[in-house]
Amino acid sequence: MSRWFNVIAAVPVLALAVTAATAQTEPMKVGVFDPEVLWKQTEVGKKFNQDLGAARDRLQSQIDKKQDEIEALKAKVRQQQASLSEDRINDMKKELIGKQTELDRLNEDATKEMKYQLGEVQGRFQEMLVRTLETYGREKSYTMILNRGVVDYSAAGVDISQDLIAKFNEMHKVQAAGAPPKKPADAPKEPPKN
Repeated sequence: MSRWFNVIAAVPVLALAVTAATAQTEPMKVGVFDPEVLWKQTEVGKKFNQDLGAARDRLQSQIDKKQDEIEALKAKVRQQQASLSEDRINDMKKELIGKQTELDRLNEDATKEMKYQLGEVQGRFQEMLVRTLETYGREKSYTMILNRGVVDYSAAGVDISQDLIAKFNEMHKVQAAGAPPKKPADAPKEPPKN
């Protein structure tokens, strides 16, 4: 039994020795990047942020318009309350409740739309980022590239965020971010020969 125990105990030690020998012949090359920096500084990331900002502004202007309608109706009810009949005041209050319901729905729909758009854009950006990391890592012979969010400490010399921004911009043009890639034009067909 002690012979089997020695063999079993030797296997992990042997694996560590092989790993150490490999590490000595090929030094590990590790890079760290900040995905937030890439999101904010790549051309595609800037375009995505701009598009999201435009969508947010469009939705916010619809909400603001509805809020202005509600405030105007509230002011009208306050001003005319003494001179209007009870039925007319009740009608205006019902209209006010209806407009408030519309505003609530508008807020809810805007929140859902923004969450959906953000998820879509972040998903597309993440796919581009993964392709960029794989290409950059192979080209530069990195053993490992880590996200700064999961690293407690890294020396400044291993931060490759700026190099990744350049590689990302090279691989992913802004046009590709918003629109599907253009298909090459078909070659003109030659007229049939007689």
